[in-house]
Amino acid sequence: MKLQYLAGIALVASLLTATAASATTKVFEYDAGATPVATGSFSYADGSTGVLGYGDLSAFSVTIGADTYTLSDVAGFTDYVHLAYDTAANTFVTGTNLCGFAGCGFNASLSAINSSGNSGFFFEPAPGQFADYANFTPTSFSTFAISSGTPEPATWAMMLIGFGGLGVTMRATRRRAVTSVAA
Repeated sequence: MKLQYLAGIALVASLLTATAASATTKVFEYDAGATPVATGSFSYADGSTGVLGYGDLSAFSVTIGADTYTLSDVAGFTDYVHLAYDTAANTFVTGTNLCGFAGCGFNASLSAINSSGNSGFFFEPAPGQFADYANFTPTSFSTFAISSGTPEPATWAMMLIGFGGLGVTMRATRRRAVTSVAA
């Protein structure tokens, strides 16, 4: 009985470990002084190294004022599309001499704009300016930071399922033990 109980716990623990560690999430923030002016997050497969682009991400979002852009939004943008995250340095790498609807020669730390220039975002290297192209209001920022984020909702769900499975296993083992003692 005890062996079955331990085997059940080991199985649930291995499932938890295998599924909970599938993605790394990073949170970033552009600040003007101590005031956040844009925030966002992105996720990529655990173990990914080097410089990652939009194509390497499983999730992405950036919120500028009332506008939020996601990875699916970025997929439709064609101008100044740039994200280069260096996993070793934990920073965005500046894209130099980017070309788009206004020509070449632009430097961005993070950007993606549609071809008509009325939607998207463009961030210069820190300190610098950024623009939300839905409103095209260039604004300055002074600092930029990337930190570890909270687990993705799918990771939380798998953890809860795992704990539920552990509870079911423990209850079934206890019932078997009570039944065998009563017999």
